[in-house]
Amino acid sequence: MLTVAVTTNTTFEAGSTPINVAIDPQVEQLPRLFKAARGQDATCRAELTNTLKAILDRPVELTEQKETRASYLVQLIEAYYRLFPCCLTDYEEMRLLKESLHQTVQRLVQMPLPVIEEEYHRLNRNSYNQPLKHLVFRFSRSADGISEFEALPCLAESECLLALFLQCLRQQLGAAVLLNDRFQVEYRDLIRSACMAASEPEVCQNNLVGWLWEAMKSFDPLKAFGATGHGRPTFEAWVRTVISNKLADEKRKLLKREADELLFYEPRAAKIFQDRHNILPSLVQAELNLPACLQFIHVVQTQVTDPRIRTTTSRLRHRVGQLLAWPIDYTRDVHQQVRRILGRYVQSTRSLNITSADSNQEWIDNYPDIRTIASPTVQGLDCIAEFLNDAETPVWVQDWCEKRRTQAEIARELYVSQPTISRCLGREYRLWLYRRFFLDTQTPSWMKRWYDTHDIQSPHQRRQLRRELHPEYAQGLYSAKTIDAKIELMLQDWCNRNGIYYLA
Repeated sequence: MLTVAVTTNTTFEAGSTPINVAIDPQVEQLPRLFKAARGQDATCRAELTNTLKAILDRPVELTEQKETRASYLVQLIEAYYRLFPCCLTDYEEMRLLKESLHQTVQRLVQMPLPVIEEEYHRLNRNSYNQPLKHLVFRFSRSADGISEFEALPCLAESECLLALFLQCLRQQLGAAVLLNDRFQVEYRDLIRSACMAASEPEVCQNNLVGWLWEAMKSFDPLKAFGATGHGRPTFEAWVRTVISNKLADEKRKLLKREADELLFYEPRAAKIFQDRHNILPSLVQAELNLPACLQFIHVVQTQVTDPRIRTTTSRLRHRVGQLLAWPIDYTRDVHQQVRRILGRYVQSTRSLNITSADSNQEWIDNYPDIRTIASPTVQGLDCIAEFLNDAETPVWVQDWCEKRRTQAEIARELYVSQPTISRCLGREYRLWLYRRFFLDTQTPSWMKRWYDTHDIQSPHQRRQLRRELHPEYAQGLYSAKTIDAKIELMLQDWCNRNGIYYLA
């Protein structure tokens, strides 16, 4: 296993994929120039800028057509002018490019090292921005060498630096568009319609330009967003996708906060984690370190009780890492695994609808309302979580219900007869009720065997087995329908005794 060291004292594991392709000499000297440029020497910064410009000034083939193309920088500027002609009329192309290169290098060398380290880790995730990695490899390695790998190898330090520069350059050019007064005028209808269609119009309206600027680092104007090609439809489709993704990100952030609340204040957190872990598919279980996660939960609940430490994620991880003698990278991975599983539990049992930009507001309007629950004084909602967590409950039920966010919403679908999905949900819930009922040691064993006879296709075999199970049925004293009704009454009584909602 090969490890690539970087200037920020972080490491990347390249798995079983060796990095045996020579890196371009000009790209390879970027870390040295970057380190020198982090001082106050303007000469070093100018040298770094010129080197980056020289690398990106090379002609590259961005399509499958084997033809000589203009340099990447020329193509990039042309693409921005084709997409946003009205917003860039005040800028001369070469002046915009020169200023953007200079400002991007200034921003890059002023970034704190922990931020750069985090970006390096993100760039080397398997699923992260594959087009960007391919683009970087076009500058740093031969295309034939990269094609030998089944999966893309990890980026070396110099390649990470180049990728980060490309992202920042796209943001800098995007800022010239987004902060131009003509942008609001030119795309007024798009902004209004996209925000009004979102679930949180005000939040969307207030943050849209910031969201677009942040997303610009992954927006490649040289590649059409869809089949529409370059032009206005490309950008409009991208804007709507950014809004959708950012609202989803907000809910994921909220989910992380709620998972941490569960971790901090729920004594059953370890049991909840283990129960959820046990019902996961084996492939997902293989991605989790169960002993480390349980150890993390135990330490947080018993030794990291100071609210000031819990307030900040980095502070919390640093303290846990100290207590367990774990490296910070390992602590972060374990915390993410804990959040992942506890978050799934929170998602299936609590409200996650964002009703306000205020993070403390989301519970007010979405807390389970007793008016939506049948017989609220008698029936609890814990059974809904148990139903979803049952190993035999189909995956589609869990996935569909998790989108509903609250126990009350799921219960409302079960309690009220509605077409298709409610009937399917009701059927699965009834099957779960019977499974729980038959597991009770006080339930007569013959009832389970009688219930299973419903699956026998042959009427003759079904009647024969039922005669063996129930003497009164064999003697003709009770009909099958009467016995089914008797079992159903026992089920209803069992549900009431155990505080489980009974669904007829």
